[in-house]
Order: sequence, then structure tokens, then C-alpha cells
Amino acid sequence: MAQAAQALAWQQDIPVRYRTREDEERIETLLREWDGQEDPDFPGCVPVPMTLEQFRSYDGRVEYWSRDRGMAWILRDASPDHESAGSILPALITRISMERGSTIRCWGALRMVVCDRFSQLSEGMHPDQSIYLRPERWTPSGRETVIGEDPPPDIVLETDHTTDVRRKKLGVYRRWRVPELWVETPDAPTPSRPGGLAVGLSIYVLKGKRYVRKAESAALPSWRADQIHRALNEPTPSAQTIEDVIRVGRLLGDSDGTGPMDDVQVAGYMRRAHEVGQQAGYGDGRRAGLSEGRVEGLADAAATILRLRGVALAEDFDERLEVVRLPSEVLLDAAQRCSTEADFWARLA
Repeated sequence: MAQAAQALAWQQDIPVRYRTREDEERIETLLREWDGQEDPDFPGCVPVPMTLEQFRSYDGRVEYWSRDRGMAWILRDASPDHESAGSILPALITRISMERGSTIRCWGALRMVVCDRFSQLSEGMHPDQSIYLRPERWTPSGRETVIGEDPPPDIVLETDHTTDVRRKKLGVYRRWRVPELWVETPDAPTPSRPGGLAVGLSIYVLKGKRYVRKAESAALPSWRADQIHRALNEPTPSAQTIEDVIRVGRLLGDSDGTGPMDDVQVAGYMRRAHEVGQQAGYGDGRRAGLSEGRVEGLADAAATILRLRGVALAEDFDERLEVVRLPSEVLLDAAQRCSTEADFWARLA
């Protein structure tokens, strides 16, 4: 009770706008020294009295803010393990977007808010990551996404390292009609993890007025929850993860009629690989015959494209490819469109 009284006294004394390092330190001190009773709806968070004006100007991360209650719940343990998934996901999404051939945007902890009929903020919170699959159609403007006015993200990621979004925030996202929610509990252990949380990733897809837990993403087809969890907990992307994101990107591209060559960077890699292959083929051709050199050059170009795209190849891949005699457009098209080595050979067949 003494700590709660301290928080209320702190609210009366704090400036309307958080402008100085001293103001930020007061919040940090409250988070660090809080020993009051934990709110069952927001485990792992500290209740900080916060007015509308204070919430508007606060630059920190808020798990949830309510104007009616005059309170913000702020994550107490903002450790690297909590932030890791939200920072790794954009790199994976970039690989998917390059394979699809069109941009996908991650907007991080972009504030999401609800306004009342007088256009005043009534609720708000920061997701750990928000993904927009069609930024060419709409991207957030300003500091926030206004629920009911702006399109919500296609996917929202929440990390439950020391929190449990199922208690309260899952219902808020459902009420806000966010189409897909990922909840990640990292492999890294922590003694302050709420009871009942199992390591892994859960996918919640909005169906009508409720969330349905799914084994696979609806927005990023064929990407399973266990695959996403593995990818978010690897120190570097494994060959299996690269295969997964290539597959997801190709499925999206096939649906849109786009592919890697529609991405400027990938197209540059492929042109460069083709030039390298031609040069190698020309040099070899002068020694062993122009026709044979051209075939070897195409094989080198195809192998280079596959390796630049991160496709895992068997040790004997180059030897098998050397004996292939197919038109250049067939060989290079298969190299840019396949999702795995097996898929590459199938396209050649």
C-alpha cells in the first residue's frame, strides 16, 4: 500500500509532458522499486498513473493504457530476451518480401490507439512488432495507428517473456479486430515468467468475433508456429529456416504474379551471377570449346543464384549440374523460382 501511495503522490507531482531525463528516471525508479500487488490482468507490469496528456507525450513502451482508469501498465523487465523476437522478425520478413518481389513493412512498436466519439484517446498500447503486407496500399501516418479509422496490421507480434497477454491483451486485440496475433514465449528461461506459460509460439487468427488458435499463419501461408518459433530463437538463420522463408515468399509471389526478379536487389544479384557465368563460360570455352564452355558457364550462374538466395545445396550439386543440357532460360528460371534443391531439379524435369 505504501508503494501505491507513493505512485499516486508521484502522479500529482510529475510534469504534464515528459521532457527531461529526470522525468524518465522517475519512471525508471518506480519500475525498478515497485513492490506493490501485481495486477492479475497484467503480470510482469507496473501500474503507473498516467493522464491522457502524459500518455500522448510519453516516448516509452506501454503494455496497455486506459484513460478511464488513468493508468498505464509498463513492462517491468524489458530485457534483451523480451526484445529479441521483435528485432529478429523484421530480418526474416525482409527475406520473404525479397522472394515475393514486393515490399512488406515492419513498423515495430508502433502505438495502437482507440478514440472516442470526440476524437480523444481512450485506450492504447504498443505491440512488440506490427507487420503490414501491403504498404503500397496503406502505411501508418504519424506516431500511431487509430483503430477503427486506419487499417490494422496484418500481423501483430507479442512476446511473453515475463508477461501473459492471454489475461487481458488478447481480448483487447480481438475487440480491435486485429486479423492475426502471434504470441511468442522465448526459449530463454526467466524466474519471473508467469505460471502456465509454455515455451513456443501461438498463432491466433480472427474468425468472426473470436480468435481461433491455428498451427499455421493465415497471412504468411505455410509458415507453421513451430517453424516461426525456431526462427525467432536461432542465433543465425538455419538452412531449414531459409528454406521456410523462401517457400512462404514464393507462395505469396505466385499469388501476386511476382517473384525475386521484381526485387531490385535480387535482380542485381542475378544479373551479376549471369555475367560471372558468361565470363567463366567464355574463358573455359576458349580452352575446351565454345559450346562446352557456355554450358559450364550457365551451370556456374545457376549455382551462384541458388547460393545467393540461401538455398541449401548437397555436396554433389555442382557435379550433377555439370551434365545438364538445357536452354539457358530454363536453367536460370528454375534457379530463381525454386524453394529448395529438390524443387530445382523438379522444375528442370
